[in-house]
Amino acid sequence: MKVRDLMSYPIATVRPEATVLEAIKKMAAERKGCLLVASDGLLKQCLGIVTTSQIFRKVFAQGRDPAAVTVTEIMTPAPLVTIDLDASTREAAELMREHNIRRLPVMKEEALVGILTSKDLLACVK
Repeated sequence: MKVRDLMSYPIATVRPEATVLEAIKKMAAERKGCLLVASDGLLKQCLGIVTTSQIFRKVFAQGRDPAAVTVTEIMTPAPLVTIDLDASTREAAELMREHNIRRLPVMKEEALVGILTSKDLLACVK
């Protein structure tokens, strides 16, 4: 099975100057566990990724106000670990394990086209 068969799209994005509270609201509305950070909202230049676990560790666990913290302050900055659209799901799983990550932005040539999560990979295990 290929990454293209399991990935999610369109990709949910957030501006780098957005507050963590804004990011949380967007994640909840779009039912996403992460947002890619892009200044143009169209991923012409991906600046990083912000995940729910980062929000818990870097904001709530430290008693910080999510309305006063920007996404840029807590995101994982680019370059991100990515995978090719035509890679196998086995390759994706190995890459996730090697880098201890649960989300992989999916590339077609030099363009971001989707995201693959560990949950997506588990869906194909029978």
